[in-house]
Amino acid sequence: MMHRNKSALIQAFDDLCVSRDYPHVGLSPKADTQFVEANFVAVTAIFDKAVVVHSLPRSLICAYGEPRISLFCTEKGTFTCSACKLVKYCSKQCQREHWLEHKKVCKHSIRLLQWQPAWVAERRQPLFISAPDFKTECHLWGNVPAYDLLNISSNKESCDHDLSICFPASGDLRNIILTVNNLPFDYNHDLTILLNDGEPNIVIRNIMLLLILGSTLNPMDAANVALHFWYSVYLPEEYFTFIVFRMGDFSAHAMNHKEESYSTKIGSRAVLSGEMSKRFFHLMTQMPLNASYGVQGVKREMNRVRFGPVQNDRYDSRYERLGPSYRLASHEYRKFGLVLPFAARRDRFNTPNHSLFSPEGKWLQDDLADPLQSWDTADVFAAGRHYGVPQADVYGCLYFYLRDQLSSFAERLKTFNISFHLFNLGPSELATRISTGYLYKCGISRSILFDRIDLSNIVECECVGISKALTDWEPYLAACKDATLLAHFRSWFSKQKGGHLSSVGEDTCSEILSNMLRDNRVRFRLINSAPNGDLETLNGLVCNNPCMMTYYDNAKAFQTYLNTSGLPESLRQLGLKRKTRHTIVPPCAFNLI
Repeated sequence: MMHRNKSALIQAFDDLCVSRDYPHVGLSPKADTQFVEANFVAVTAIFDKAVVVHSLPRSLICAYGEPRISLFCTEKGTFTCSACKLVKYCSKQCQREHWLEHKKVCKHSIRLLQWQPAWVAERRQPLFISAPDFKTECHLWGNVPAYDLLNISSNKESCDHDLSICFPASGDLRNIILTVNNLPFDYNHDLTILLNDGEPNIVIRNIMLLLILGSTLNPMDAANVALHFWYSVYLPEEYFTFIVFRMGDFSAHAMNHKEESYSTKIGSRAVLSGEMSKRFFHLMTQMPLNASYGVQGVKREMNRVRFGPVQNDRYDSRYERLGPSYRLASHEYRKFGLVLPFAARRDRFNTPNHSLFSPEGKWLQDDLADPLQSWDTADVFAAGRHYGVPQADVYGCLYFYLRDQLSSFAERLKTFNISFHLFNLGPSELATRISTGYLYKCGISRSILFDRIDLSNIVECECVGISKALTDWEPYLAACKDATLLAHFRSWFSKQKGGHLSSVGEDTCSEILSNMLRDNRVRFRLINSAPNGDLETLNGLVCNNPCMMTYYDNAKAFQTYLNTSGLPESLRQLGLKRKTRHTIVPPCAFNLI
């Protein structure tokens, strides 16, 4: 296995050196395994140098570019296109010279004021109302905005002691990123973070993101590689090669195959460790090297996932709630799958991001999966304003926001004493292994206690359930007044009468709809789009409009659901108390306890 990984690494290194000119490095364009091992620092410098060419400037640059002749303006963009408000130019001359190219998107039909969903124009029922849900294998991106799990300031806690946090069903790293970044930069105590998820693809991607962010790249360049590995469908060839290089180094030096565990240093002071079975190791080392499909295969798959008949109606339903230029920005991300400013060059993103696809080349997520769902849009827009990005360029705003968050996190990996422990287990199995001392080899003692435990949605009945989840994890909650166990519910409202608008009376829906029309939160053409006044279509459109839930208070229904699910009895038996005020994250449509 190691030989195969090294061979792939050397081939990627050879291809890179042959296709790129590095006059200051002084290495031969050919290398063998012994060469890489003997000159690890110099080879790392080559990969680091290769990655830098794709880093965008600190602020938004001029949109003028001629990809066919590799001619691009690098001056700062100072004024916005008055029509689409999506791109900026440094001068009138650049704008005039770019118009023939820019007008293709600036005058896109989706930006027309009279644009309407296809089902409205065709006077038919939207296909998604009667079509089955798009089947997904896993959720690589979160669909709840990231939050700071410690939220020290809101809990009036001090930072003058060690901290430990646990995610028995972690999902991706977004909550970790925000939590670590919100600690004071001079925090000098130990921080222990336990991350676990039962889906191997999620754990593999989390390990890779930490390896990238803890690499020898400067924080800004590491952030650039990490954000595209996290969210973009394609990668530059140099990024792919760098990731393979990091994977080869990890598999060669971090693994203890006898103990089925691993440990490696990331950044200057942080440590990454965990348990890794042979099967998991095989999946991880093969992920970036999967060659069963290429760019054209990815294009066909993304076209199937995002541009099928049902998907077109689903996306039109999303576009209906957006302004003209926001629709265009969303459509461009849907089409290309790259988290970049609207006018940024895309020609170098020529390699599939294999971590988002199965070995057979199938998309792993929902057809509407969107990285914007993972972050607070107010913070995203604020970052865009800071860098001069027009607000309608939402993915340009997201790019700069993510680059700031990930580079800040990479900086903290160089200064914080963080111990990351990553596992691929069921949440109950993880609790059992901690209690037996089995994970001591990975740095987790049976007596460990956590200041925060985030159970995510494993408390729902189709997962572990409230009683079992609390019983499993209450023993590991620290005995202090601010220690908190957090859980949230995503699907409860489909089981509890009054939880969702689909289960309330027509009078309630009519009242909410009237209030939304009064506040201009729903368009009249949505109401008029039901063919021949079809009630099923109208109810489907109205009840699936997420804005409606902001007008409906389902707190009483949620309390009823908790009472009938056994929460009060579980709390009494375990000696836990439910907080009367949310001091970590506010309650939301998914509901928290």
